[in-house]
Amino acid sequence: MLLERYTRWVVRHPYGVLLAVAAVTIWLAFGLGKLVTDFNVEHSLPDDHPFIQTDRAIRAEFGGRNTIMVGIVPRDGDVWRPEILEVVQQVTLTALRLPDIMQQNVVSLAAPAVRHVSDDGGTLMVDYLMREVPRTPEEIAELRRKLESDPSLAGLLVTPDQRAALVILDFYTREGVEHDQLARSALSLAKPFADRPVDFHFAGEPMLAFTNLEQMQWMQRRIPWTFGVIALMMLLSFRSLQGMFIPMLTGTLATVWALGFMGHAGIPIDTWNAAVPILLIAVAAAHSAQMLKRYIEEVARLRDNAAAVIESTVKIGPVMIAAGTTATLGFASLALFGVRSIANFGLSCAAGIAAAVILEMTFIPALRTILPAPRRMPSEGGITKRVLERLQRAVLQRRGRAVLIGTGVAILVSLAGAAHIHTYGDTRIYMPEDSLARRDLEALEQHFKGTTTMTVLYEGEPGSAKSVPVLLHMTALQAEIERDPLTERTASLADLVKTLHKTFNADDPNPYRVPESQELVSQLIFLGESPAFERFTDRSYSKGLLIAYLRSDDSALVGPMLKRLERWLETHPAPEGTKVLLAGGAGPTVLAVNEHTTKGKLLNMLVVLFTIYVVSSVVLRSAAGGLYVITPIVLTVLELFGVIGWAGIRLDMGSATLIAMACGIGADYAIYFLYRLREEHLRQANDADALAAAMLTSGRAVLFVAASIGAGFAVMAPSPFYGMWLFGVLMPTAMLLSCFSALTVMPVMVMRQRPAFVFGPEPAEMPRAA
Repeated sequence: MLLERYTRWVVRHPYGVLLAVAAVTIWLAFGLGKLVTDFNVEHSLPDDHPFIQTDRAIRAEFGGRNTIMVGIVPRDGDVWRPEILEVVQQVTLTALRLPDIMQQNVVSLAAPAVRHVSDDGGTLMVDYLMREVPRTPEEIAELRRKLESDPSLAGLLVTPDQRAALVILDFYTREGVEHDQLARSALSLAKPFADRPVDFHFAGEPMLAFTNLEQMQWMQRRIPWTFGVIALMMLLSFRSLQGMFIPMLTGTLATVWALGFMGHAGIPIDTWNAAVPILLIAVAAAHSAQMLKRYIEEVARLRDNAAAVIESTVKIGPVMIAAGTTATLGFASLALFGVRSIANFGLSCAAGIAAAVILEMTFIPALRTILPAPRRMPSEGGITKRVLERLQRAVLQRRGRAVLIGTGVAILVSLAGAAHIHTYGDTRIYMPEDSLARRDLEALEQHFKGTTTMTVLYEGEPGSAKSVPVLLHMTALQAEIERDPLTERTASLADLVKTLHKTFNADDPNPYRVPESQELVSQLIFLGESPAFERFTDRSYSKGLLIAYLRSDDSALVGPMLKRLERWLETHPAPEGTKVLLAGGAGPTVLAVNEHTTKGKLLNMLVVLFTIYVVSSVVLRSAAGGLYVITPIVLTVLELFGVIGWAGIRLDMGSATLIAMACGIGADYAIYFLYRLREEHLRQANDADALAAAMLTSGRAVLFVAASIGAGFAVMAPSPFYGMWLFGVLMPTAMLLSCFSALTVMPVMVMRQRPAFVFGPEPAEMPRAA
């Protein structure tokens, strides 16, 4: 047998194998120095989603990805005081000099791009809204009148409650400039005014970078805790230092190999793969524990260390390779979903799991050869034996009827819970309540709700954006958007034209409108053209922008709104030659990520299940064998959907990702158990003894592994970060469900149906419990 010859060679040359592994480890360790962080939101977006494509088309011309809203809130009174307006002016002038700032997109009472249009004896005057800070009550009243007379600015530069002045910033996207750098630039605006009676609040996508950084730092601090908890579980399980040391060494080396691979391959650490070390320590230690359990059994049986190394590797090696290959391919399949950060996560996990398998087949057998065999064997009694014996009785009694009834009840309860699942939600839940980003966002929303943007682009021939049909269509679309309760307010190129018309036609019963005369529209734009137009159109007037400020980025609200707008556009097509690109901005971008990620993860589950089925069928040499392996996984996934439904956990990119991960990790239990049951059937006198032996050997290892992985992830449950809390709650739940499904439902199916790949071609009746 090839594997046996290979293992004997390793046992004869342990030091050569150790030196070779050490050389590979040193080379990969140099990759750790090449690791970089990357929290660029752009890399987490699905390239093929129409909302993302629209958003990028808009940002290429008008920006918008790096928008930050700055709220200047006096501690007492409203903003209409010289000292407060002076702060607004100084902040605006300082903001215009920030690195990478898009000056034409700086919006405030004092911004050069914000103009007031007036009629001075038949001459159109376009001037700063606030060129100088007003000092007298009369001057302040005049500034306020100018603002409130312009519907496109009223309620935006000063909030409707008059308690906050807004300064809206936008930055160019430049390679090498992270969101946290932009956020720090914005935060620096508040420092000169620390002694003033005003508070600053910041909201916008770049502010989320601080949450990402804090989450990564929190996770790094939890890695030793995870390591320690899993090590303790291994020590309690195997009752020896070697029983703790070997699995943790495998987990550590596999993590170093994976991180080194990331460094050499140029894969950065981002919000997705920051959890890779914790995942790999748990999974690699789990595979190692399965191998260690069999090795200890063989030491006790053969009383020869080298023979035990050979026998355990030959017996359990193929199963571990199959289980590791399944998980590796499952995670690697994430690279097919068109999102760079998810692909990086999948490749990082795949590399680590493959590393664990390689180490268990090279380094660990060599190390066991030169180490003395464990003197103390783990106790065969205790609580695990009692649990396993009860599971065995439940499987055998009355042909496992109680197990099947209990499983049926669990399925019904899960289906009822799944019916209560709600999808998506406000992304702020992923920010800790005491984080800077969330505190400032909620403080700002007390005065201005529209902190989430949605953008619509009109695109046509040069000059089309200022044509009357396009402007009228834009106005109608604005009205349709504003009818949705999710919308706080809108702004567009049409608003500028309507403001110009109102200035020249004060006696018109309805002056704030787009005039029907194309000649008049062209004249108004020619006379009133100013930097204000740069926010909404390009120099050739081939593009026109509509901006909506939404009250939430909850995809459950944004999605239906966009569906209604799509239907509206179908019944109200744009003028011929003009395309309406719906939609960009933060709201549609979050929706695109949620839709793509959630659907992609559900598809990933199917891919993983198919991969598990194929690999298991090959290893067990039976097409039916794969079905038995995936049955506990399907039950686990179904029960997890029930759990999140009853617990009120929403189905979004976070929970869908964890369910998909649990699907890949939990597959090992069924593969290891079935393989051992088949082996024990050939060794034991009857089927009941074979089941008992499999339960007390592989079943015990399954319990050890599930408990260790669950405990390792449970250290994240106290996290203030919602994503980490999901890890700490759902992963232990998934390990518990998949473990007991593999040790109850699957054995009942096997013992009832007696498949040939386990029991051979001879049918026999299922044994009853004594």
